[in-house]
Formats: sequence, structure tokens, C-alpha cells
Amino acid sequence: MNDLLTGFATVFSGEYPKLLIQGLGLTLAVSLCALLVSVVIGTLLGLVRVFRVPLLGVLGNVYVEVVRGIPLIVLLSVIYFGLPALGLTLEGFPAAVLALGLYSAAYTSEIVRGGLTSVPAGQVEAARSLGLSRRQAIRHVILPQAWRVALPALGNEFVSLILGSSLASAVTLQELFSQGRYITNATYRQFEVYAVLAAVYFLLTFLLTRLIRALEHRYSKGQQLPERRVI
Repeated sequence: MNDLLTGFATVFSGEYPKLLIQGLGLTLAVSLCALLVSVVIGTLLGLVRVFRVPLLGVLGNVYVEVVRGIPLIVLLSVIYFGLPALGLTLEGFPAAVLALGLYSAAYTSEIVRGGLTSVPAGQVEAARSLGLSRRQAIRHVILPQAWRVALPALGNEFVSLILGSSLASAVTLQELFSQGRYITNATYRQFEVYAVLAAVYFLLTFLLTRLIRALEHRYSKGQQLPERRVI
């Protein structure tokens, strides 16, 4: 027991806490930027797939199927190590953001698609009868309702992004997990370091989950899902 306490004391001594905080900040930055990429691309993919936009809808389906069949670590390696062979070299941060964002976009597309199909078909016709164009109806009527339905699943996807960001160490990014490995190599305290990392990841995702639930509760007040869910 004394040896275990000494190990934890070692982890929280010297420059190690500062390194963990820096790694946590980089993990959050990568995850937030990747989430932005994921939401933008995933929303566009969801729209073209649900509304069957010629050619784009087919390409969207192909993209989702292909990306979902590739491990994230492979996609990271292709972008960071493979693209330089084509003349495009990215640093660790943009490479990690792009890989995580593109990977998550395939799943976000499914989430958005589910949210869009939950909106009754009559909503579009009602918006058009009020003088809105089809694009305006989608933007101001359909999407807000779809986002409300998709919010819980999007929160889970953000949690997955945070956990998946630990793979960014494979592209030399000094995020939380990478800093933990550095401390492990310096102190030889594997159990203590990884226990601290597990606690930090758990606390981060726990707080995020509670925040998403609070937002879900706030936006679902007075809202009832319609029984007929087709567009």
C-alpha cells in the first residue's frame, strides 16, 4: 500500500501534473475541432441521403459504408503517413482533426438521417404553404426538429470522439494519453499513471454526458415525438 501511495505521489509531483493538463487541453481541442468537422460533413451527408439528391446521395451512401468499414487507426495512418506520398503533408494536429472528423462524420450522418426521418412529411408541405422555399423549410423547420431528436446520440458521438482522440498519439500528437505514456516511461509507474488517465477520461465523459442530458431535458420540455415518422 505504501508503495502504491508513493507511486501516485510521484505521478502528481514535479512537471507531471502540468504535462497531464497540457495533454488534456490538447485532447479537448482535437475533439472539439473534430466534432465541428463531423457535424458539418455529417449533416450534409444526412441531408443528401434522406432527400435523395442525385449522385450526391449515392456518393454519401458509399462514403458512409466505406468509412465505417475502416478502423480509425488505419484512417489516421493514411492521412498522416500516406498523404505525403501524394504531395500533401499535414502536421499532427490537423491530421488528427481531419481523421477523427471524417471518421465520426459517417456515424453523425446516420444520426442526422434518423433525426430527419423522425419529422412528419407534413412539416415540409406546411412550411411551403407559408411561402418558404424547400431550402428554407429544411433549414428553419426540419433541421431544428431533427437536431432535437438527434441530440442524445450526438452527445454519445462526442464522447466517442474524446475517447478516440487517444489514438492521436500515433501521429505524434502529445495529447493526454501520449503524455501519460511519457510519464510511465519516466517513472516506471504503469498502474498509477494509467489509473489516473482512466479517472480523467471517466470524469471528462461523465460531465459531458450530464451536460448533454441537461440540454436534452431543456429542449424536450413540452415536446412529444410524432407517431408518424416519415419524410
